[in-house]
Amino acid sequence: MVPPGGDLEDPILGGLLTDPGLQEIWAGGTAESRRQAAHYRRLAAFWRETEIPKDADPACLDVYEAETLAVALALRCTRGVAFHRINDAHRALTSFPRCFARLEAGVFPVEWFGRLLLRTRMFPEPDLAALDAQVASWPLDVTVEQYRRKLSHALTRIEASRGTPAQHTPEGRRRVDLLPVGEDGIGCLQVTGPIPEILDLAQRLDAAARAIQDTQRRALEAGEPLPLDATGAIEAHGKPLSLARIRYELLTGATLDTDGVKVPAARFRLTVTVPALTLLGISEEPGTLDGTIPVPASMARELAGDSEVWYRVLTDPASGAFLPLSADTYRPSKPMLEHLRLRHATCAVPGCTRASSWATECDHIQEYDHTNPEQGGQTEVENLHLLCWMHHRLKTTGLLDPIRHPTPTTKPGVTQWEIRAGASVAVRDDTDLATPATIADLTAAWAAYQDHREQRALTIKHRKQQRGTPDPGDEPPARPSPYDEPPPF
Repeated sequence: MVPPGGDLEDPILGGLLTDPGLQEIWAGGTAESRRQAAHYRRLAAFWRETEIPKDADPACLDVYEAETLAVALALRCTRGVAFHRINDAHRALTSFPRCFARLEAGVFPVEWFGRLLLRTRMFPEPDLAALDAQVASWPLDVTVEQYRRKLSHALTRIEASRGTPAQHTPEGRRRVDLLPVGEDGIGCLQVTGPIPEILDLAQRLDAAARAIQDTQRRALEAGEPLPLDATGAIEAHGKPLSLARIRYELLTGATLDTDGVKVPAARFRLTVTVPALTLLGISEEPGTLDGTIPVPASMARELAGDSEVWYRVLTDPASGAFLPLSADTYRPSKPMLEHLRLRHATCAVPGCTRASSWATECDHIQEYDHTNPEQGGQTEVENLHLLCWMHHRLKTTGLLDPIRHPTPTTKPGVTQWEIRAGASVAVRDDTDLATPATIADLTAAWAAYQDHREQRALTIKHRKQQRGTPDPGDEPPARPSPYDEPPPF
């Protein structure tokens, strides 16, 4: 939007904005658009075609993956974010050349252009060419709300004029996702699908929940056993569970029908790391679930109380580094795998967010020598890490080259990652974030205890002096010896 009398193609407003600060903000927006255009050009250079012919060498995709990791390091973001940014940059130059020219000239706001890219990620190329010509013809002396309405209207018209691809239909979008949620200790599972199927699931859950709630209400009145009261909450509060809570209990307790397919046992247990002082109720330092998700102290204590077995994890009191285990045979032991998962909650490759507990493979940083095991590549914690299958393959092909730096056992280990795409980064192992705070609590408690002892000793000494009682620290008078000569006798 341009102030009255302003020239859209000239971002220098001169006297149209009398406030110098506003003039600088406007000029900054123009410069930001030009910088973003240059940034897109740099990122687009790393774009590669991901749909390759069947007879093509799949190794080219490995090279692209290595380049994406290198870009992620440069952007200081995850591999997934870097992948989308590279694709967006390519689309900015190839799918929207007219709009990009206006961005490069500094007259297309960065936020507006970003919205254009985001809203059109799922559109085919022919539709984008027509949309580019349409949006580039719009005057930009409008408000942001007007621009968004015009863009939404244009996209709706395009969608209505063509058939929807199978993968974009309600039937093609059936999925279940674990969503990241900002609140500590809270997770969210999202089920997406055709509305008739989702409504049917919701109605079946609701009908079952209402039947159970009615039974709980009657059981409370008659003093009979209560259904779905494993925690004793109904008996304690004297009222049935809410419908929402019953639906949750039914869904999380449901048995999955795998049509006869045997599901292998979990490779790792679900790990909740809880500081010892938190378990004792002395500290409110939070725990962590699988090394990445913060868990409030109250929830951590409840989880620990419900567990039959606890596993002790030793950390260095100063750095929080997980202390290493001893060397073993070629095949890593189960305790070694658990230790590696503590050290890296996700795939060890920087930028990868795949959880190490779900889809990773244990790999020797320095390859194990089956012929001469003593020559190196020992199966010990300092020479092992967990990699997702994709990045394990990239390491095997030489596109990723990790080098483990020697570090003291009480400090977090460091791995130098050399990426053949032209990047190198040193990555420290994960540490227990609660250890420093726990040690600080212990140190403060010990100092308070020592201070209390000193104050108590001074008080006792002062009282005895007031009563005329000799101080215990004073040397008592010598007694006469019952012997004629001093020992030895």
